Amino acid sequence: MSVEKIAIAETKNIPVLLGERDILKTIQLLPGVKSAGEGNSGFYVRGGASDQNLILLDEAPVYNASHLLGFFSTFNSDAIKDVTLYKGGMPAQYGGRLSSVVDIKMNDGNNQDYNVSGGIGLISAKLNVEGPIQKDKSSFLVSARRTYADVFLKLSPDSSINKNTLYFYDLNAKMNYILGSKDRLYLSGYFGRDNLGVGETFGIGWGNGTGTLRWNHIFSNKLFSNTSLIFSNYDYKIRIRNGSNDFSIFSQLRDWNFKEEFQWYLNTRNNIRIGF
Repeated sequence: MSVEKIAIAETKNIPVLLGERDILKTIQLLPGVKSAGEGNSGFYVRGGASDQNLILLDEAPVYNASHLLGFFSTFNSDAIKDVTLYKGGMPAQYGGRLSSVVDIKMNDGNNQDYNVSGGIGLISAKLNVEGPIQKDKSSFLVSARRTYADVFLKLSPDSSINKNTLYFYDLNAKMNYILGSKDRLYLSGYFGRDNLGVGETFGIGWGNGTGTLRWNHIFSNKLFSNTSLIFSNYDYKIRIRNGSNDFSIFSQLRDWNFKEEFQWYLNTRNNIRIGF
């Protein structure tokens, strides 16, 4: 009852902010979910706080899922396959969360043909490339996005404007290999960064990096396993330069996770999932 599944194709019919389709903005339209503020990508689920939501990208936790101080989320819709939102009764494999779980899966790429797509919006440009590494056996996906507001700042004749910094970028990549009739290997990663600065006086930068290596093995038509090695990194830095009072603050979260999971389909009505 508390599960919402969102297909990316459905988000194409929803009005967007500054030309950017945003999956977290779409989630804010669902029952039981409230925006953290006008134009903000944060959200509250059934009265919980925004930091009580677990956000996963291919099993890797994303600690700060926002660009430009919350106006956009870190997730490029061109690289996403589907999204599952648990608003209550979160399954045990997510480790428990007070408010909700947002489980985001990236596209696997096309193992038949090469496709290139892109777009230029009001504040950013993006490029998406996918295709086979070895036809019918392996594929790749690379999706990149970057703002270009800082390019226009440099065109200003005013030195108090053209020395400022304002941009973000992100990169999604995924590869998958069919090793045999019973084995498949997935490797995915995300890297994104924000930089905001006022001349040489003040600057703030933050970013996320994730990586997931997953091995899928089929024991029989009723039993299969997923073995995952997961990396996640989030850091931010604040610097202030004011004559002799220069200082900076740096903070970082870094996780390494190993996960083993088995799914056993007893029959059409019963499914057992175990793991650690």
